[in-house]
Amino acid sequence: MANPEHILILDEGVDAWNSWRDEQPDLVPDLSGIDLTGRFLQGINFAGVNLKAAFLSVCELDSAVLDGADLSGTSLTGADLNVVSAIKTNFEGADLSFANLSFAKLDESVFDGCRLSEAILFNCKIRNASFKEARMRDTILTGSDFTGSNFEGARLKNLISDGAVLPMGMPKPERTAR
Repeated sequence: MANPEHILILDEGVDAWNSWRDEQPDLVPDLSGIDLTGRFLQGINFAGVNLKAAFLSVCELDSAVLDGADLSGTSLTGADLNVVSAIKTNFEGADLSFANLSFAKLDESVFDGCRLSEAILFNCKIRNASFKEARMRDTILTGSDFTGSNFEGARLKNLISDGAVLPMGMPKPERTAR
């Protein structure tokens, strides 16, 4: 469960939170299970934060730093994650349906069991990531680099992957008539 003191600092706004993070570089904030649905969190520093099972649906998180954060089981449906840095981040079992991750840096992140239906991953750097058992339907991968990523057991349907660098051995996406 989220630490009440950490919630109070977050409630002061992004600038206050980021200043506090700068002053406490070794602290691992706990915001697990928190409901931040629809919050404006542009540019927030959530690096290394425990956001396990949080609700971040339709949040404005563009330009946020999520490096090394635990977002496993988190709801990020419809979230704006443009230009985020989420390197070595755990998204295992998260729901990123309808999320926009354009121009995101997602190298070495874990998306195992993740839902990415109708998500936008346009021009992302997402190398050496894991997508085991992930579900992608009508997902836009255009221009993204998935070099070295693992899609073992992933369920892929109607992907839009023009100009994407896809790994060897990636399962062939199913196609349905439109």
